[in-house]
Amino acid sequence: MFLKNISKFISNYRYEQATVESITTVKAAFLDFFGVTYRGSDEDASKIAFNTVEEIFSGNLNLNLNASIIGKNLKADMLSAAFLNGVSAHVLELDDGHRGAQIHLGAVIFPTALAISEAHDLSGREFIEGVIVGYEVGILLGKIVNPNHRNKGFHTTGTIGTFVAGAVASKLLKLDENQILNALGLCGTQAAGLLESDHGGSMGKSLHAGKAIYNGILSSVLARNGFTGSGTIFEGNEGFLKTMVYDDDYTIEDFSLESVLKEIGKVRIRDIYFKKYPFCRHIHSSIDTALKLKASIGDEYDHIQNIAVKTYSVAAEHNNFNPKNIEELRQSLPYAVAIALVVGEVTVDDINQLLEFGLLENYSTVDKINSIKNLVNRMVILSDDKLNDLYPEKRPSNVIIKLDEVFRNGVFQNITMLPKGDFENPYPLTELIDKFKSNNPLYDIRNLTVIDSLEDYSMKYVVQKLNG
Repeated sequence: MFLKNISKFISNYRYEQATVESITTVKAAFLDFFGVTYRGSDEDASKIAFNTVEEIFSGNLNLNLNASIIGKNLKADMLSAAFLNGVSAHVLELDDGHRGAQIHLGAVIFPTALAISEAHDLSGREFIEGVIVGYEVGILLGKIVNPNHRNKGFHTTGTIGTFVAGAVASKLLKLDENQILNALGLCGTQAAGLLESDHGGSMGKSLHAGKAIYNGILSSVLARNGFTGSGTIFEGNEGFLKTMVYDDDYTIEDFSLESVLKEIGKVRIRDIYFKKYPFCRHIHSSIDTALKLKASIGDEYDHIQNIAVKTYSVAAEHNNFNPKNIEELRQSLPYAVAIALVVGEVTVDDINQLLEFGLLENYSTVDKINSIKNLVNRMVILSDDKLNDLYPEKRPSNVIIKLDEVFRNGVFQNITMLPKGDFENPYPLTELIDKFKSNNPLYDIRNLTVIDSLEDYSMKYVVQKLNG
């Protein structure tokens, strides 16, 4: 029984097993999560989610086991706080993820761990234990199911993310192996999230993170109280792999999970990536390449005659040339490349300003907006077979720009194999702090020093310090 082995790992894992590298990565990821979530709490989707939870609970949010809602200076019941923080963590498209597992992990792991740790007054060491367990399980399961799972239209952050939240919650609630197995079984039957929400320009993508957390915590508490779940929900004949990953002719004999189990506890958390731009990760290689070309072209973008973006097929599918709202914009490769060529690196505030200036409107009097739209109209997005063969180990994008006669029809091109922020092409901690400050200019970053010695404090104290 596959999940039984996962349950055993979750139950037995201890802080003392963590490497210095893993703990350092967890602290960096926690800092990044808090900054992204703090800013994300002010987005429309987060505000609507908050108002909805308040409506459902008739304003009675301050219950016995309570936890902080990041960015609101308020507390709610543990389940609601975790759900709301999950929505805020994922709404900006700036949260961490893993290339091979194709999942955003921090947006699911940290809201779960933070809410339970604060509500139950757990230590920083226990918090780190839960977080590492979440990354281990999430990366392991994500790599098992992808790319098939993603290619069938499922959003791994919502589906596998439910197992991840259940793993974190089970660890922090100190469930035994059998209870954890029941919890994971309940997670599997609630796992959901469709990519149509991502690419259909809706707020559903951030809901996936919130619901994964909600269902994971709910499953763990139910299991602790004696509620049972299927131990074969993952590999069974009518389970997760059969229905949501492989074709109808799949049988468990076709896929050996034994070799996968040998990787439990060996996953390198350092392999997660951090994001700088508020766009889908599949677009980042194209943005990085466009920025390299801008370094040569400068502000002569109005002399660009045409642009060809050659990339792998999953990225090429983000070819929305007419986004209608901010959610669609974050998934639009043409607009991301055009914005990079005109504006350069952009922050959330920069994007909001472009929207105010009419970026998604039919008409604008702002020159930069019109330049961006002109570049979009001169662009083609191509799926390249050779680049596609490199995916998912690499996420390549080749951008080719042809200038007009003023520049002798010159051609510039460049290629990025892995976007900035991956382990092989990392952001230093100083850039993560710069990202935090850029997104939260009024926040007193001196509060963040508590993360440096996270393991030495109670999580109630950590949250109090972070909330200022």
